Amino acid sequence: MSILDKVRTWIDGDSAELVLEQAARDAQVKPRSIAEEFIVKIARAVEAVMQNEMLPLPQGTAIIPTEYTIFLSDEDDKEWQGAKRRGLEQGLYHILAERAREIAGKKKLETKSFVIELRIDGTLEKGNVRVQHSWEDTSSNKTGVLARPKASAEPQAVPTPNVQTPNVPVPSTAPQPYSPPTHQAAPNFTQSSLPSSHRPAITQAEQLPKPPVRSSEGEVLTNVRPRAAALYKLEIWQNGVRQNVIPVFKKEMIVGRGSRSKPVDIALSGDSEISRRHLRLLTDGEGNFWVVNEGRNAANIASYELPQGQRVPLAPGAGLTVCSYILRVQMQS
Repeated sequence: MSILDKVRTWIDGDSAELVLEQAARDAQVKPRSIAEEFIVKIARAVEAVMQNEMLPLPQGTAIIPTEYTIFLSDEDDKEWQGAKRRGLEQGLYHILAERAREIAGKKKLETKSFVIELRIDGTLEKGNVRVQHSWEDTSSNKTGVLARPKASAEPQAVPTPNVQTPNVPVPSTAPQPYSPPTHQAAPNFTQSSLPSSHRPAITQAEQLPKPPVRSSEGEVLTNVRPRAAALYKLEIWQNGVRQNVIPVFKKEMIVGRGSRSKPVDIALSGDSEISRRHLRLLTDGEGNFWVVNEGRNAANIASYELPQGQRVPLAPGAGLTVCSYILRVQMQS
């Protein structure tokens, strides 16, 4: 009995105990492995989402969600890497594709394909999984996961003819070793402490019309409203060429390719290896910065690869590499 047959028997059987009893009676079949049990647990969790979310349509058709994000614990994610992880994704896809057609029954399943993505949930215990679905039908918008060197070289500044950027310091091109400090505690960022946009919120009193200010000659003077001060600037490079320097007004910024369902504050386009939400940049507004890698591909500070889902201190001026881009935090002068 193949692994696929065992998983299918587990899913279609009345209970797990019947499968184990059948395996024990068959002397030629070895007991189920821990890996097979884990695959079954994930398959059953996704199958339950398919059954709950299947939408019947007119003329005897039905559709299911097109994306399934499977969250693993930190320990399970470390165990399922490389070829083992690819085998898990491929096996789940083939098993669940058959199960989707069987769940639809006599109805014709109009959903021709779906996407399975494995991610980390640090709150889960080993052996537990969580499934999140999405109806977004833009499978081409998924992150392309490709092999990439662990460390990326610092970019080389390429001069652009007839273009001048005033008052923007050009960083040193020499790579610098980086070791994240461990003594600095990250603050507890809450939703209420973060502004809703790049500009500070306008109070009700500020929204009321104010009487015009007139000069001694009776003319109405221009009302100059004070501008919000940027917390810092983010310098963006791609393939060795500086693309932009963006003033940042928020304490938490989301960086990635972005999409309709997953908007970002800073969009990095032109690289399919960048996830739709790849990085979270955090600051306490007092000169301390942190970064969280939420993407499927690696992100590095110099030669240090960021652990996925963990908050790591980021020094101003350090090169933060994400695929073909390099980001640098510039302090306000």
